[in-house]
Amino acid sequence: MEAIKISVNKQIDGYTFSIAPSIRELIKRWFPNSHPSNYIFVSYDVKSNFEVYYTKLETFIYPALLGVDKQSDLTKKVNEILFVDTQTGHVLHSHKVTA
Repeated sequence: MEAIKISVNKQIDGYTFSIAPSIRELIKRWFPNSHPSNYIFVSYDVKSNFEVYYTKLETFIYPALLGVDKQSDLTKKVNEILFVDTQTGHVLHSHKVTA
């Protein structure tokens, strides 16, 4: 698969990151022990503070959202993770999946 799209919805108090039900089912088929989430909410303050002290939050969002334990397993199936704004359809962030 070329890319997995993660929807990013900007809300009053933060961001909601989610994947489509079809992607959840695909992940479960590829990785039977995975536990993909419906969505992850992160407040603006948490995202801002995290990025000041660590790195881009998206680097940690997609493994948690997809529920895949090993990054190396994901690299066999996916080339890229795209974070797409649900309002505009623009790609906000892209992450190349590497081992």
